[in-house]
Amino acid sequence: MVKMDFAKVVQARNLHTPLYDIHGRCVLSKSKAKKEIPKTLVDDLVARLEGAIFRGEFPPGTRVREARIASQLGVGRGPLREAVRRLEGRKLVVRHPNRGTFIATLTPAELGQLLEVREALEVEACRLAAKRVTKEGIEKLRLTLRRQIEVEADKLLDLYSDWHNFDFHYQIALASGNQRLIDLLCGDIWCIMRLYRYPGVLSRGRVPLGQADHEAILEALEAHDPDACERLMRRHLAHAQETMLHGSLISSPSPRKK
Repeated sequence: MVKMDFAKVVQARNLHTPLYDIHGRCVLSKSKAKKEIPKTLVDDLVARLEGAIFRGEFPPGTRVREARIASQLGVGRGPLREAVRRLEGRKLVVRHPNRGTFIATLTPAELGQLLEVREALEVEACRLAAKRVTKEGIEKLRLTLRRQIEVEADKLLDLYSDWHNFDFHYQIALASGNQRLIDLLCGDIWCIMRLYRYPGVLSRGRVPLGQADHEAILEALEAHDPDACERLMRRHLAHAQETMLHGSLISSPSPRKK
């Protein structure tokens, strides 16, 4: 696993200056795809740090040095600490006593367990959506697929901030009409999975995978066929799971220095 110091990539004097990594790439600037201005300083910090994490700029296992980041950003340690605490609540960072704070890392076994839960929830969401989806919901799903096809390669790195409008699976969950199911998927499941899912999806020159699978699922949803939806979703998730479990991002965590 590549070892990085979270603070070393922060090269700004104040919050409104774009931040660059050690290779000169902007990593914490505001996304072009998201025009809304965060309401608070902490919201802004969370959005920028979270975006950098999801883009893969800070791989799992990266050390988070709060004091150094706060100093280089020109913000107080209080707001920065609260931003990191929120990321911890989303299970994107973990605190280890006497060792520090790090970007979360999943072992292959832990990721496998998470994918098993994801499959159970998403398959059920798809079955429910087949029974409950409206014409408006079908059009929203179709628009989502069109956006995935039409997105320009140089805009892929901005998708993380507008993920709900590009995520076909999220739109299916909404169509299920089951809020508790949506909360479960949007909470522990999808949030932590973005550590392993989005860095590959958002690579320049790469279009979101599974387009043919998505189109087949959309046809089954439009036909209101729960059994076909389940079969197609299981097949689609099996492909995605194999990619994540055997991808280059997945490796056993390396020992960290205290």
